[in-house]
Amino acid sequence: MTALIRYQLPSALAALLVVLFEILRALMVGHGGLGTLGQGFGFAVAILGLLGPPLWLLGLLLPLSLKGALAGWRWGLGLGAPAARVAAALYGLVALAGLTFGVQITTIRLIKLFHRPVYQGLGAGLMAALLAALLFALAGPIIGGLARLVARLGPKLGPLDPQRGRGAAAWVVLLLVGGAIAAPWLRQELHTVDLRPARLLLAWLLALWATYALRARLQGRWLLLIGLLFAPLSLGALGWSAARLGQSQRRLVSVNRDTLLTGAVVGQLSRLGDRDKDGVPRLFAGGDCDDGDPSVRPGVYDPPGDGIDQNCTGADLNLDENPIPPPTRAPLGVKRPWNVLLLTLDAVRYDKLLEHMPQLKALAAQGISFTNAYSQGAATYWSLASLMTSAMPSRLQLGADQTPLPQMLLLTEALNKGGWHTALFANVTVFFIRGLRQGTHVANYDTSHYTIHGAKPGSAHLTDGVLKHLRAWQAGELRPRRDRFFLWAHYYDPHDPYFEVPDYPAEDSTDEARYDAILRYVDVEVARLIQGVRAMGLLDSTLIVITADHGDEFLDHGHRFHGKTLYEEMVHVPLIYLAPGVTPRALSVPASHLEIAPTILDLLGEPVPGGYQGRSRAPELLGGAEAPIEPVYFEVFPDSNYPNHQVGVRRGDLKLIYRIDKNTFELYDLARDPLERDNLYDVDPRAAPLTALLLRYADHHLYWLGQGRTGAKLPPGAPGKSAKRHTPRPQKTPHAVEAQAL
Repeated sequence: MTALIRYQLPSALAALLVVLFEILRALMVGHGGLGTLGQGFGFAVAILGLLGPPLWLLGLLLPLSLKGALAGWRWGLGLGAPAARVAAALYGLVALAGLTFGVQITTIRLIKLFHRPVYQGLGAGLMAALLAALLFALAGPIIGGLARLVARLGPKLGPLDPQRGRGAAAWVVLLLVGGAIAAPWLRQELHTVDLRPARLLLAWLLALWATYALRARLQGRWLLLIGLLFAPLSLGALGWSAARLGQSQRRLVSVNRDTLLTGAVVGQLSRLGDRDKDGVPRLFAGGDCDDGDPSVRPGVYDPPGDGIDQNCTGADLNLDENPIPPPTRAPLGVKRPWNVLLLTLDAVRYDKLLEHMPQLKALAAQGISFTNAYSQGAATYWSLASLMTSAMPSRLQLGADQTPLPQMLLLTEALNKGGWHTALFANVTVFFIRGLRQGTHVANYDTSHYTIHGAKPGSAHLTDGVLKHLRAWQAGELRPRRDRFFLWAHYYDPHDPYFEVPDYPAEDSTDEARYDAILRYVDVEVARLIQGVRAMGLLDSTLIVITADHGDEFLDHGHRFHGKTLYEEMVHVPLIYLAPGVTPRALSVPASHLEIAPTILDLLGEPVPGGYQGRSRAPELLGGAEAPIEPVYFEVFPDSNYPNHQVGVRRGDLKLIYRIDKNTFELYDLARDPLERDNLYDVDPRAAPLTALLLRYADHHLYWLGQGRTGAKLPPGAPGKSAKRHTPRPQKTPHAVEAQAL
């Protein structure tokens, strides 16, 4: 009984507290993992089984390990006095933190100075060596001084005396918890790191210390019963999770998405049920359609026409079955000598525009607003390249700097050839040095001095620069001299990190409040640009298109910033057309960035390049009926910046997300669940046909990624850049000015 109280009961109680926290947090998040009572019970059992045994076992082993470590310090290092051991441990923690932050600061600065990784790594290594030598040289006098201070003040602290075991453990835990909380404030860059899992682990450490410190008092009947039953119950729940977790997509997605620690534990435990060691198990998450063959699993490259379904999509890849069939192009219409002003906003969600950008909302009411418009990607370099080439991100051909290669025909190039003066006003951080400037007569990056990762507000400077350029065009001062212009301006300010804007105070100090304030500032500047175009007398001859490259996340589904997911807060973006003589209205049929370039060219009476994948929505803008509903696809895939791999589709009111890296599915009915809280995949009969459609797309998506042209990480089994590729037969469309193999 004494051993039970001393070891198992504190460990069980600390683990149980974390398990209850994970369950209650998921319940408060409310994403559908706890739909019905039965589903909620299954979710709770899964959390208990996945998280309970590891924490319980660690709670048993950690005190023994610490005792062994302390004994080694006393014997091996000659630190006999308790004060000396405390001083050495404290200095070690501070030195480790100093070394970590020192190397981080050096690395950040080296990245700005050098582009070659060899120089960056060499500089970081040298700084680590110098800091380590300095910290070692200072160790003796500092530890000696700290030891004298601890010996003098320790007895006055009572239970928190660091010279005693309990007091030392308390100080270690408190320092770790305080460091995890204070780290983002000490180093601004750490705002981009999700520290919540680390903080929960530290909270478990604190709970473990408290239960061990109070173990003499933990002798109630119910507490002893918990200590006796926790291990067998949690181990039984672990067995149930291994067999049943993957049978419910709702439960599996919620475990992966709505928990802080349990999702990571699933990935590790899944290895126990992975017979062929290919990373996709038959137990826990499940999903491997052949667990005896490591070359067959979800997410791998499927060579076309070999008769084998390598990636578990239900059929072998057939490249002649195009999931995005070439659109039918109408005959060339009326030539309209309009100017074109394309305004792209960085990281602006559709819902946030409605809430915090009243002038853009008013502009939408004066033109054609697509209320269900989507970006094809969740990062700028994917989505804007996709917009300008009317090609899905996985079919882009990008260089090492993630910008389109010359063989990609940008909208800018098509209009340049058609006789427009072309200009780009943007931030060099986003648009790099070349690629997206293809076809421009002028590429102005002056705003980079203001908006490189939120240095200071730059939208006013961008608006001033664009208006100045338009006045020069109007005065005939630009070369080559042309009577129409295409000007593309990108407003970068809403991108993180979020800064304070003078005269636009945030409601509080949170990132989201600052983001909202920046949107109000950008709203005024975009409206000022439109007013300037009106004042020049150009509004009646200019087509204005306003959209965003993607959205931004504020823990709506457990994530921050962008580039990782395909939820509405990430890919649902504004899309507004202001065209001369067009009757204002709102269109609800889902639209996409793929359609912007064909629509602009169609409105101007210019031919649409044959390689463009999007259809034209010009007939609707000119007063026709809404276009028929077609699937709209979007995707994120792993590269040097982002790890996640997902594809998604919206068709009508339904939206399906397939997480390729997790092999999970999420189905939402956006008409009744616009916040994507209730995953209907297990219960909605419409899931099956939409899944077949999206898996067919995923097959092609993995094939194109496997060609190694996008800069993304290659799917396992892919031939890469040097392999001979199978290219599908080209499908011709009318009025193609340039065919390109995407």
